[in-house]
Amino acid sequence: MIELSREEARELAVAAQGLACTPTEPPTWEQAVDTVRRLGCIQIDTIHVVARSQYLVLWSRLGVYDPTWLDAMLDPHRAVFEYWGHAASIISIDLFPYFRRRMQWYKQRYLHEYDWSQQNAHVIDEVRRAIREHGPLGSTHFPAPEDGKRLDRWTWYGNKPTNLALEILWSAGELAVLRRVNFQRIYDLTERVLGEWHATDVPDPDEERRVLAHRAALAMGIVLPRWLNDYFRTRWGSRNHGGPTPAAILQSLAEDGKVVPVTVEGLGTGYVAAENLPLVDAIRAGQRSDHITLLSPFDNLIWDRVRTEALFDFEYRLECYTPAAKRVYGYFTLPILYHGRLIGRVDPKADRKERVLTLKSVHLEPDAPPVEELAETLRPALRSFAVFNGARAIRVESAPPGLAEAWTEDWE
Repeated sequence: MIELSREEARELAVAAQGLACTPTEPPTWEQAVDTVRRLGCIQIDTIHVVARSQYLVLWSRLGVYDPTWLDAMLDPHRAVFEYWGHAASIISIDLFPYFRRRMQWYKQRYLHEYDWSQQNAHVIDEVRRAIREHGPLGSTHFPAPEDGKRLDRWTWYGNKPTNLALEILWSAGELAVLRRVNFQRIYDLTERVLGEWHATDVPDPDEERRVLAHRAALAMGIVLPRWLNDYFRTRWGSRNHGGPTPAAILQSLAEDGKVVPVTVEGLGTGYVAAENLPLVDAIRAGQRSDHITLLSPFDNLIWDRVRTEALFDFEYRLECYTPAAKRVYGYFTLPILYHGRLIGRVDPKADRKERVLTLKSVHLEPDAPPVEELAETLRPALRSFAVFNGARAIRVESAPPGLAEAWTEDWE
């Protein structure tokens, strides 16, 4: 059995995610599509103090690219679809059949068993009818009730029951996201959006598990059984879901040569996709990552906080929902990936009108490189990040001595 040190396992995770090498050429459309396919899915998030998370994931790997590419993958190219992957996600289109069973589960749970759906069947029927007769529609196309009252303070869909009906029909697979306009979903019937993909048969449960588990292993680089369910938010072997456990699924893939068992220092038995074995050989021969970048809080490399702490010895929590007075690091901190390690975090904010990127705070880990080194080596990544966010200047409000002066700049 292959034995990996913690450092080697960390390097493998970084390399498999496409985060090991600094881009040397302008990115291409093909690279962007290949990146999404390799990752399997990219989590969508609404926070917009800088570019939204789904766009940052590609920037971290490709450098400054045209963000409309990601939109075009959905419409018109249909290289991806939106659905519940790792939370709400952009998912590679070839995985669509393997989410059909999840759609069936949502259909049973939320269309047939959910009290709200029974009590508001007329609302759901009206949304179905409107889209079938009039074509693609978004939430703004449906009026609020005449009294305009919010149903309950805590309802995310506000005073428009049609918003919840749209969400239910999308989760059930009846509707698909055709495109987004100003980040608002525009829905149409799934058979009209996805055509041939929608006509495919639902794979049997064993094939579904094997395909998704293999794709997760390929994207993660190194996967322990206890990490597997998190990637596509599967529930294999859980009390309510039943069926084979993640350990059994991975062992079955190993018996077929799809993955290879390894031992990781301090972590136990893990698995590596067979396609990633050349990466293992290169890393064991001494190859190390040279990429320096920032990561979205929802980046695939770190979205599993338990795995992040185990591999990188880096404790990370998103504090945007923490009262300001209780925050330790900031509202929307981005971890700093530095040659395969997580060495700190920055809390950025983009002023799009003034075209200024402000680093509200910079915090470094105890084992981070010297400030003198970081002052120079991090500057290109920060400038790239600023340019991607439409900025032409960087300001630093709080940072270790020497960094604010080194990173503050204007250019045009």
